[in-house]
Amino acid sequence: MSFNKLKYTCSMLKVCLLLPFLVLQFIICAAQIPASKVNWPIFMARQNLKWDSLGKDYYSGIILGNGLLGTNIYKENDSLIRFDIGRSDVVDHREKLMPGAGKLYTQSRLPIGYFTLKTEGKITGAKIELDIYNAEAKGSIFTTKGTISFTAFVAANQNIISMSLNATQQEKVSAWKWNPGKSISPRYLQAYPTDKPANYRENPPVKVTIDNGYTFCNQPLLNNGGYTTAYQIKGNNSAGKLLVSVGYDGYNSLDETKEALNNLKNFNTDKESIAAHRNWWHRYYQQSFVALPDKRMENFYWIQLYKLASITRADKPIADLMGPWTAATPWPAIWWNLNTQLTYSPIFTANHLELGESLFKTLNVHRQSLINNVPVQWRNDAAAIGRSSSYDLVSPITEAEINKGTFEPANLTWMLYYYYQYYTYTKDEQALRTKIYPLLKRSANFLIHQLKQDEKGIYHFPMSHSPEYKNVEDANYALSSLSWALQTLIKVNGEQQLKDADAGKWSPILKNLASFPVGDTGFLIGKDVPLNSSHRHYSHLLMIYPYNLVNWEQPENKELISLSLKNWLMYKNALAGFSFSGAASIYAGMENGDMAYQWLNELFDRFMQPNTLYRESGPVIETPLAAATSIQEMLIQSWGAKIRIFPAIPSSWKDVSFKQLRAEGAFLVSADMQNGQTKNIRITSLKGGALTLVSNMDKFSIRSDKRSKIDYQQDKEGEKIKIEISKTIIGETLQLVSTSFEEKQAPAFPYSEYQNWFWGLNKK
Repeated sequence: MSFNKLKYTCSMLKVCLLLPFLVLQFIICAAQIPASKVNWPIFMARQNLKWDSLGKDYYSGIILGNGLLGTNIYKENDSLIRFDIGRSDVVDHREKLMPGAGKLYTQSRLPIGYFTLKTEGKITGAKIELDIYNAEAKGSIFTTKGTISFTAFVAANQNIISMSLNATQQEKVSAWKWNPGKSISPRYLQAYPTDKPANYRENPPVKVTIDNGYTFCNQPLLNNGGYTTAYQIKGNNSAGKLLVSVGYDGYNSLDETKEALNNLKNFNTDKESIAAHRNWWHRYYQQSFVALPDKRMENFYWIQLYKLASITRADKPIADLMGPWTAATPWPAIWWNLNTQLTYSPIFTANHLELGESLFKTLNVHRQSLINNVPVQWRNDAAAIGRSSSYDLVSPITEAEINKGTFEPANLTWMLYYYYQYYTYTKDEQALRTKIYPLLKRSANFLIHQLKQDEKGIYHFPMSHSPEYKNVEDANYALSSLSWALQTLIKVNGEQQLKDADAGKWSPILKNLASFPVGDTGFLIGKDVPLNSSHRHYSHLLMIYPYNLVNWEQPENKELISLSLKNWLMYKNALAGFSFSGAASIYAGMENGDMAYQWLNELFDRFMQPNTLYRESGPVIETPLAAATSIQEMLIQSWGAKIRIFPAIPSSWKDVSFKQLRAEGAFLVSADMQNGQTKNIRITSLKGGALTLVSNMDKFSIRSDKRSKIDYQQDKEGEKIKIEISKTIIGETLQLVSTSFEEKQAPAFPYSEYQNWFWGLNKK
């Protein structure tokens, strides 16, 4: 029987008549375990991080956060336990006082400070777990004089850090000391920056007061704003509790001390409050589910979900490079030429779109800053952002930079690719029409304003900077971003029937836009500029990933993609952690699960820290989160109006399961692979519309919970099967189940790789 354009019409009545045994089996047991039916406490206990010795720094510490406040726990020396305190929106505001200084000094993140607890004996070991399901750290620290047991958490719904401690034998838990952070840009304290401003001084000295059992450490800012760390210590030598909050007033318009005090007074430590904290996290995790045969990778994935909700929330600030855990860094800001894009990249497939609100609201609230970032003559229709900014998104691209060709033109456009993904994953047409589309149009206009037309009518991009490489004409970074933006604008204008008056110029520009520069080794950096030295950034390959303008499903481009990837990765000395996640994602797009897996494993082996944070010259949050996206892309891809199930599974993985991952088109997708074969797929259509599904499951039955008859087309696509359903019903759940599917309760299968692995500091 030929699969070429073969049309099937399935009804459950016919299936019941022809395959009674199969249907009976199908009806008796639900083919897919919903995420709500996973044994969550047991499964999530497998994801905990463990320490049998205390870490010694930021990258081996125990991290807790609620999207605003955070703490990182490690030892400063053999008799001093350290608890770093951070609040992610505390930034300096001396931009008006020092207008000539850079924003990395005038609007930088500021360190809050840290507590230390002095032990009576020498620390000899520990037995601590970071329980990510409950977002609590608990365990014991052993010393030569006894044991200190503790529980710590950052309340999910209140801005409080809570630490409860008990001591045995000769140990004590009363020798607390608060150490205020140096209120100055962390970049200024680094040795190598050459842009340090003259006459740069610390903010005024701290003011410490004690009132009614509360201690207040107020740090004034030079602009008369400030931040206050308020804390309360209760107990005695053998048992105690520390409660901490941080209040912030950036512009001398609020009372930071009152904010912190109210947080402490309103916090309840009763069972109901703790239950509310845990329930928040339980609901969060249960929005989706992933189980892998590699325990190290599975643990890593779930820890990244934990970190995402620790660094940002819908009602919290946009994520910067550190989240709520501060450390020495030359990068105390938000970066727009890769970091922010990668940080938010996992939220869509993970079905955690709510976390993107911190980014999307920031773009909308500070829309005027984006407009003001372009030269004045283009502010009527354009917007952009430079390399880095504070939370106000002020990062101008000046005419001088444009004339010199040193500007990065496409940072905002690349960022808006992810804002547009919010629409493709939700089908929120109002957000598309009123927020995403207008801002994307402005971003595209900024790029269009730069174009120069040659005598043949071809539009070229003038000299600009390809991130972290060189200044070039026709930079692929700019051309691929503009090409994606124009294609998207044309599509949205047509589908939404916007009748945009500017639409007439987009198709001619797109048609006559300079081709992506290509050489013997694949895509160039730009015109006449090959990649011939190590380059950690894949800015010249955005047309491959993430834009998918050039992709593996285009036979004519397979060799070009392979050449480009090989050439980029052959120069190894400058490759950074995000180079490895980028390589893994591109290999996943090439349906090469083994190579994607190899690059992720090398990332883990070479770069990933014990608590899964990542360092370069300072902490940068995005790389581990980008690796979580790479893992997702091995399991499911949904670009190009097509949902691909298990597109890049490593050959060593035989049993894989995921539930309620979100796909473009507003679909929730679940699937099970057993013994290397896809056995079960469940798709819920949240907004209706057409569905195209690609998998390797060729023998299956299909049913709907909304109708008895499903019309679909089945075709062969390479070695896989493509199913097309022209229309789904809003709220409908479709199930495709193999005749040999065996239902199992999750967690269902044993690990085949890294069976005894736990992140943290422990004997693996």
